[in-house]
Amino acid sequence: MSATANSELVERFYREVINERKLGVIDELLSDDFVHNGESRGRDGQRQIYEEFLTAFPDLQTEIVEIFGCDDLVAVHRRWTGTHEGTFQGVRPTGRKVDFESTAILTIRDGRIAEYRGVLDMLTLMEQIGEARGTAF
Repeated sequence: MSATANSELVERFYREVINERKLGVIDELLSDDFVHNGESRGRDGQRQIYEEFLTAFPDLQTEIVEIFGCDDLVAVHRRWTGTHEGTFQGVRPTGRKVDFESTAILTIRDGRIAEYRGVLDMLTLMEQIGEARGTAF
């Protein structure tokens, strides 16, 4: 696939899986042996993560801020917004709005997303639901 087609694949993944809640698309767009930050999750493991996230933030939306592809790699920077209405990472629902970012490099193999390497601004997310506490120094 071309770099453009790979970028379109990633755009479709986030649009349909997150914004449209079509979790069945995971079977079509992720490889059987999908790897997330070095952890072999496969499709089922990744689907479970998204189910938990979407249960905790049922109105979660993601916006692609920047995306570009080169050969079999796609870099994507996203902004996420939603409301904490379900338990997340052991934190009971707070009803608070969240707004955080993530950046990733995805590897495309045989027309499917095979690997995700990235970071999600978990500190900001946890602060917004009232769980991250730091000290100034």
